[in-house]
Amino acid sequence: MTPLCSSKTFFQISQLLCYMVILLYPIFTQPILWASSPQITIQAEPPFFSPNHLMIRLDTALTWENHTREAHSIVADDCQSRSQCSFDSGVIRPDHQFVLTRLSPGRYPYHCGLHPFMRGLLTIHTPHPPSSDI
Repeated sequence: MTPLCSSKTFFQISQLLCYMVILLYPIFTQPILWASSPQITIQAEPPFFSPNHLMIRLDTALTWENHTREAHSIVADDCQSRSQCSFDSGVIRPDHQFVLTRLSPGRYPYHCGLHPFMRGLLTIHTPHPPSSDI
């Protein structure tokens, strides 16, 4: 049994942390964009999804457009752990798009199913009720 503080274990943990930083860096470094008629562009270079973190209102259609020379897909991260998937675009060929029309409020981390290092975050929120201040 390998002790918890061995150099091999420390090296493995540091590798894992490094990998997590690489995967999550684009999500936490890009500005959040609020959009009323949103569109996300799939790009060949980081941050890969532009905007990388998007907040939209409930019942707002969202379009991903593939502006690269290769196929991609948009897959909610929950598709790996649940029997029901929030969204999965299937293959999006170059110069094609995927439109998502309805999601429940919440946070939806997602990735390209063909290139898992391509990551983004979608947040769906409910509109605030009208103010009753008179």
